[in-house]
Amino acid sequence: MKNLNKKYFYFTGLPRAGNTLLSAMLNENPDIHATGHSFLPDLLFAMKKIELTSDCFKNYPCPTNLNNIYKNIIPNYYKDYNVKYVIERGDWITPFNINLLKQLAPNKIKIVILIRDVLEVIKSYLKLCEENPNYFYNRRYKELDHSTLFTNEIETKVDLIMAKGDFVDTMLYSIHQLKKNNLIKNFLLINYDDLTKDPSKTINKIYNYYGITPFKHSFKKLKKHQPLYNDSVLGAPMHELKSGPIRKINYNMELPESVINKYGPLNKLLFD
Repeated sequence: MKNLNKKYFYFTGLPRAGNTLLSAMLNENPDIHATGHSFLPDLLFAMKKIELTSDCFKNYPCPTNLNNIYKNIIPNYYKDYNVKYVIERGDWITPFNINLLKQLAPNKIKIVILIRDVLEVIKSYLKLCEENPNYFYNRRYKELDHSTLFTNEIETKVDLIMAKGDFVDTMLYSIHQLKKNNLIKNFLLINYDDLTKDPSKTINKIYNYYGITPFKHSFKKLKKHQPLYNDSVLGAPMHELKSGPIRKINYNMELPESVINKYGPLNKLLFD
């Protein structure tokens, strides 16, 4: 029998900050379905764009009919999951998306935001570049006109990773906007270091924020609980959990001083 009274919560944040790990941890709880990186925000953004630009809709507006679709799209999208809670990883904290979610959310909005030292995020991406020649950032680098470059390969790839409008930048901008507008108090920021150092304490903190009864986790065999991704699209195993106990992934890599000076100060946005 389907659970018709399920609640919907969300998490998001910087990439390479434990998103897949958190999904797997939450999915150990049988009352929860925690998703992979959902395209639902993109779908709703596209629908809203069509609504605002369609001459057909402007010519024959039917907002009540359209709202019937909007208000049911999240429950319908997850109707086949017979759980008490759906916890979606989605890019909901951009200014546009959060305002859209306020109109559509079936229950009170609660979003966990994962953060991590920006330089560690960069190292994680560079490690993927190093180990996976077909990784999409490597492909972007190869497509550049190298005769116009004045930075070395590492510096250039980091600039691609941190480019305006790319995922890291979008998350940093979104967190900045939440802080600027004094809205960050409504969200729960979780540091990757805390998630990996003390997973039990951190997951209980998340449960408390969501209003979910704590569950006794084993944190064992988490790979069987992680969302299934097709990472061949990206050219690298971006969502592959490491075997063994939960632990912080460190990278034996030195970043150029130019990269540290350019991007290190962004940590002030996250941790101040």
